[in-house]
Parts: sequence; C-alpha cells; structure tokens
Amino acid sequence: MTAALYPLPLQEGANNPNVNMVQYFLQTLKLYPEPIDGIFGPKTKEAVLKFQAAYGLIEDGIVMEETAIALDIEARAAQKPVIKEGSTGEVVKEFQEIYNQQHGTLTVDGVFGAKTKEAAIKFQQSQGLTADGIVGAKTWSSLYTLGMHPGTPVAERINLIFNVSDC
Repeated sequence: MTAALYPLPLQEGANNPNVNMVQYFLQTLKLYPEPIDGIFGPKTKEAVLKFQAAYGLIEDGIVMEETAIALDIEARAAQKPVIKEGSTGEVVKEFQEIYNQQHGTLTVDGVFGAKTKEAAIKFQQSQGLTADGIVGAKTWSSLYTLGMHPGTPVAERINLIFNVSDC
C-alpha cells in the first residue's frame, strides 16, 4: 500500500472525495443535513463529533480508523429494511450469509423462516440485544461489526470503505 493513497485522517480543512463519503454516511444517519460538497468544514466536524459521542468513540472531530469503520457499519445498517419471519428476498439472503460467516449454517435461500428466526434470536441474545427475532438496525449493526471483512487488516478495511486501490 502506498502511504499517499491512504485516505485518513480526515479533519477540518480537508477538501477531497473522501470527505464526500463521510458526509454521505453522516447524512444517512441524519446527523448532517447540509449538501455533500467534499469540504470538511465546521458543520462536518460538528456532525462527526455528534456521531463519536453517540457511539462511544473518542470525541475529537477527526475521522480516523475507528470512526470511519463505525460510520460505514452504522450507515449500512441504517439503510437496511427490518426483516422478520415471513420476509423473503435478497436482504434475507444477505442476513443468512453474514450470519453463516461467523455463527452458523443457515440455508441461504432468502426465506426468513423458523430456523432463520431462531438464528436471529440466538445472535441477538449473544449481543445483548432485544431477542425478538426481528432484524432491525441494531441487529444489522452488530452483525456487520462482527461479520464484515473478518480478519481483514484495518488499513485494507479503510481502503475498501473509501474505494482506494493500491494500483
């Protein structure tokens, strides 16, 4: 990896496409109502500080690895629909696939039946979540935290988030 390509840190004064991604995440989480402009100004810093406070991160207004990964996970989770017993489709398949990466052997068929509900409840219990078998934002967030890019070094995860390649 070339150091010049590494997208972090992002902080007040930065002006580049990586700031667009941070602003997009913050908009998705309803923390940044401003236009996405790629400029890390005071309003972007304020939104980052709110996010960091809400998620128990170091509150410095600077996007480093921990904040970037948390933004990515939470923004992805916020965009997912609630799924439950009777749900079908690609989003159910995604749940089943991510669950299987770390926790089990669900049949990946896109059908949220009794076994998928049982797995969701088991997972929720293991994470200290409300164990109701309904997969909402908190369950998606926990699942993504444990299942996205397992074993991938942090620097590579950051480059994946910001679409940076080593080429």
